[in-house]
Amino acid sequence: MNKINKETTQDEGPDVGTGVSHTLHSVRSLKPVTQAQGDLFDNENGEVDFRGVSWQGAAILVTKLQIGLGVLSLPSTFHVLGFFPGILCFLILALICTVAGIGDAAELLFGKAAREIVGVIYYIYVALVAGAGMLAVSVALNAISSHATCTMIFLAVACLFSLVVGTGFRSLEKVSWISWVGVVGIIASVWVTAIACLTQDRPAAAVPDQPVNLDIRVFPNTTFIKAMSAIANQLFAVGGSGIFFTISAEMKHPHLFTRSLLCGQSFIILTNVVIASIVYGKVGQYIASPALGSAGPLIKKVSYGIALPGLLVTAVLYSHTAAKYSFVRILRGTRHLQSNTIVHWAVWIGSMTVTVVFGFIIVGVVPFFDDFLSLVGALFNPVFTNIIPGFMLLFFIGRKPVKAFEGSLSSTMDTSTSANHWSVDAFRAAKCGWKNAIGFAFAWFMIITGGLIIVGGTYATTLSIKSAYRDGEISGVFSCGDNS
Repeated sequence: MNKINKETTQDEGPDVGTGVSHTLHSVRSLKPVTQAQGDLFDNENGEVDFRGVSWQGAAILVTKLQIGLGVLSLPSTFHVLGFFPGILCFLILALICTVAGIGDAAELLFGKAAREIVGVIYYIYVALVAGAGMLAVSVALNAISSHATCTMIFLAVACLFSLVVGTGFRSLEKVSWISWVGVVGIIASVWVTAIACLTQDRPAAAVPDQPVNLDIRVFPNTTFIKAMSAIANQLFAVGGSGIFFTISAEMKHPHLFTRSLLCGQSFIILTNVVIASIVYGKVGQYIASPALGSAGPLIKKVSYGIALPGLLVTAVLYSHTAAKYSFVRILRGTRHLQSNTIVHWAVWIGSMTVTVVFGFIIVGVVPFFDDFLSLVGALFNPVFTNIIPGFMLLFFIGRKPVKAFEGSLSSTMDTSTSANHWSVDAFRAAKCGWKNAIGFAFAWFMIITGGLIIVGGTYATTLSIKSAYRDGEISGVFSCGDNS
């Protein structure tokens, strides 16, 4: 046991973007560790405090990370999947995303190479969501101004705002305060749209003097491609779990993160289901995406005006998080990480600049709101919401027999990260009790559905983007066309 503790103490600790050190170390040693053991951030000697987020602040960050964009695309998925299957699918995905979301577990499961691969995937994913936030801001500015200028100019405004504000806040504690403004703005805007839809005699998008057919689909009437694209959109709406441990890493008391997660996630699920049900039930096939345009031009302008601060905060928050990952990877283990040195600021500003420019380029190439969210939701979300958590669950099931004999742990525990050990142990454990069997089945359900969403969802979204370009819905990349 002393050998195990020595190894975990000497570990540098995982990166802020993909895990928290005390979690990874406690899994390895199968006993709690103190905050000082393996921590990435030094509270006592660092000039910059990266450990100031309260559990309430963490809850609002969880909420803001997921409420900003997904709720705007969710109602349209009910029309594709059918009302009841759509709600059921969303709740299942939300449950999976709440169970766990550990990026840095890849190292524990499959070794350091897997950690690097997941780290790259994590950065690209968060930077893409930052781009989605910038795209949503450009949609809002187009709607409010009646497309007063080229969309690329609005997108550039969103990028510049994200760069300036995101660079100014180096710790999530400061960002959590502006997240309150973002959550209030988004929630208020979607409720304005929902109430407006309820008070209208006929959907705003319905053809005048023609009969209204809402075509409310209780059950699906769609194709595989459209269904997979809708499922990817739903996963995006609740698939921010890959960033949850970034929040935990900067909390004053990381052991309270479960409380933050449950509070934030419960609010998100309830709000999404209620809002999406109201809007879809009243508007039906005339639903707009983003949903804020479903109640007509005037309400569209009002709703986007209210939502604009929240959309800006979404772009800032995700840009900040992606940049923080690369910033920590470059400076970890050096005095520059938490010191106000020239190197510290150069790396931080450079990380933010690269992130927002990357987001600008990607959304310039894929300027379709629904398709962009589907692409991100299909290609990257399942890694953090389904596949890694599924393998992590298998790991814990496989280690349960060892954990039962902690008294003789020093002679029985195998610290190898090879999947050949814990995967076989998990299979054996599944035959020894119904709880393990259920966990084993659920883990593989998560892994298989994650793989299906990656393959099917990415394929479906690619075809949808190709079709949009072919049909002339937008003239080309970096288009000035109105995207509202």
